[in-house]
Amino acid sequence: MLEAHTHDNNGKLVKVARFGFTTERGAPAEPIQETVSELYGISTLVGVGAIVYMFVEPEYRKRDIGTLALEVIRCIHAIQGCDFTVLVVDDNGSGKLNDWYLKNGYSKAPKLQGILGSPDAIHGITLIAPTDLTLDKDCRIKWW
Repeated sequence: MLEAHTHDNNGKLVKVARFGFTTERGAPAEPIQETVSELYGISTLVGVGAIVYMFVEPEYRKRDIGTLALEVIRCIHAIQGCDFTVLVVDDNGSGKLNDWYLKNGYSKAPKLQGILGSPDAIHGITLIAPTDLTLDKDCRIKWW
């Protein structure tokens, strides 16, 4: 789990966001392999990591905190040998969060709905993105 904090005008430490994700490479699974083959043309076995949840407090949204978190999680997954990151996005039907993830490199992965606990998209849409990073070049901590 990652948390982001800042200080308010009174100097009090306040939580800005929290992010939960796996830190180990998951075992290959047939629906994942099929999805990766269809979307990315990769037929070799892949391992995945998952984002379990991401939440930025409403008053801190639109400040690139979520984008930075995606970069950090992507680096952690790459370091752990995860080739892809998967998640289920639930934006209560607005479509805004789904669009945000799509703009940040994720693709819809309908074959993964059932194995990620959201059959028929009951709990959201399943997405996947490659980590495809060069560890010594692309994984760097950024501060804003």
